[in-house]
Amino acid sequence: MLTIGQLIKFGRINHKLGQDDLAKKLNVSKNYISLVENDKKDPSINFLKNTAKLLNIPLVLLIWEKIDLPVGKTKEEKEIREQIEKMVSKSHTIFAERTFKIKKTKK
Repeated sequence: MLTIGQLIKFGRINHKLGQDDLAKKLNVSKNYISLVENDKKDPSINFLKNTAKLLNIPLVLLIWEKIDLPVGKTKEEKEIREQIEKMVSKSHTIFAERTFKIKKTKK
């Protein structure tokens, strides 16, 4: 699954924007963009909302990592959590492949 930073970086590149350009449009510093893209800064929900809108990235793909699902006590709860995680991971992959022309590499 792509990280928040990777999605933002691919979105920025897809829109032919440099880090400076994106920073100006979002009213943040270039350094902030760099930190977020390299997963060294945990961006705010407001930043993610504005970035998603600007780069045409579904917001749910950016905020997923901020959602803290319960671990699950029962077998059924654990299975539900696993299914949700698989669906989101697949959504990330499909979005990246179709939007950014990124192909998933086999391990």
